[in-house]
Amino acid sequence: MTTFAALLRSYRLRAGLGLRTFAGLIDERASTVSAIESQRRSPWRHPEILHRVAEVLGIAESSELWGKICHLAQHPVEQNGKPSPADPERTLLWWWTTESAEPLDQDEITELANFTNSSLASSPTVEANSHIHQELPALTELAIEWRVRRLLGRRNLQVAPGPIDVEAVLENEAGIRLEIVPGLIPRLSVKACVVKSGDQVTFYIDRIIADSRPLASYRHLLAKCYAPASLWDATDAAHAGATWFQELRAREDWPLTLRDCERFALALLLPANPVLAGSESVYSEMVEQQGWVDAEVAAPWVRNQLAERFAVPPTLVHCRLVGWPCHLYGRIAQALAAQEPTLPPTDWIVDDEELKQRTLFELKAGQPV
Repeated sequence: MTTFAALLRSYRLRAGLGLRTFAGLIDERASTVSAIESQRRSPWRHPEILHRVAEVLGIAESSELWGKICHLAQHPVEQNGKPSPADPERTLLWWWTTESAEPLDQDEITELANFTNSSLASSPTVEANSHIHQELPALTELAIEWRVRRLLGRRNLQVAPGPIDVEAVLENEAGIRLEIVPGLIPRLSVKACVVKSGDQVTFYIDRIIADSRPLASYRHLLAKCYAPASLWDATDAAHAGATWFQELRAREDWPLTLRDCERFALALLLPANPVLAGSESVYSEMVEQQGWVDAEVAAPWVRNQLAERFAVPPTLVHCRLVGWPCHLYGRIAQALAAQEPTLPPTDWIVDDEELKQRTLFELKAGQPV
C-alpha cells in the first residue's frame, strides 16, 4: 500500500534534496520531515504546508499525483504507536558522541542498541573476525580523495563551487536511510549512531543536532558517520557489531583512525575540484578589488570567502586548504610575489609525499605504504 510517507521520501530524493534542505524550503523542522517519512508522525494536513511541499517538489497541483498526496494526507495509515521489539538482524555498528563525553561503557552501548531496536553481536563472532582490526590501512590524502570522488559519482557537482548537500549524496549515492530522533544526546551524549539491517544502513541523528545546530556542523557529522564504511568497508564488520567499534576506540592508534574519518568528512564537504575552482575565482576577485595585498591578509580573506560559498566554518576550510591537493596558502603567496592575477598550478608546489601518494594504487592490498 502506497503511503504519504513513501511518496514524500520518493519525490524528495528524486528532487535531490536532503532532509534538512527540504525542511528549510518548506519552513519545517528536519525532525518533523523525518518523523513523517518514518511514519512516527501523521502527515501534514494544512493546505498551506501541502502547497509548499508541492511547489518545492515540482508537483503540479492539477495533477493526479497531487490529488493522491492530498487524499493520503487526510487519510493516513493508522500506526499503533508501540515501539517494535529489538530485531536480531539489526546490528548497531558505530556511533559518535558529543565532544566532552566519555566513551560509552558496556551498559550504555546496550542501552543505545535497545534505543535503536537493534542488537549486539556475540563474542565468538567478534573473536573470529578480530583480524579486521589489524588491516586498517594508513590512508593518504589522495586515497581519501579518491573515495570521496567515487561517492560523489564524478557528477557536475564535482566542479560546481557550491555547498554539497551531504544528506542527498548519502541517500541517493550510498543508499543510506536517515532518521532524526529525540533522546540520543540527553540519554547517552550520542550525536549519531549507525545501524545495519540486511543491506540497509540507517543513520540515527539526534534532533538537537538536526534542528538546532548550524547546517555545516550537521553535514559534517553525517559525512563523519559514513567515513568508516567508505574508508575501510566497515559495514562488512556488521557481524562483529558494536564491539568492533568499541575495540577500535580502545586501540593506541585510534587518534590516527579518527583523523582519517575527519579528513574524509572534510573532503566530502569540500571536494578538491570545487575548492580549487572556487579558490582561483576568489583570488582573482580579491586582486581586482584590493590589489597586491600581503599574503597574511590575502590568505584569511580567501579562506573566509570560500567558507561563505561552501557554507562551511572557516576553521574547516583552513584544515582543508593546508593539505593535499589544494596547497592554497602557498599558491597565494607565490602569485602575490609574482604580482600575478591568477594562482599558479598545483604542481608548482613541491610535495614531499607526492611519490608516496602516486604509488598508492600500485601497491597490493595489505602491503604497507
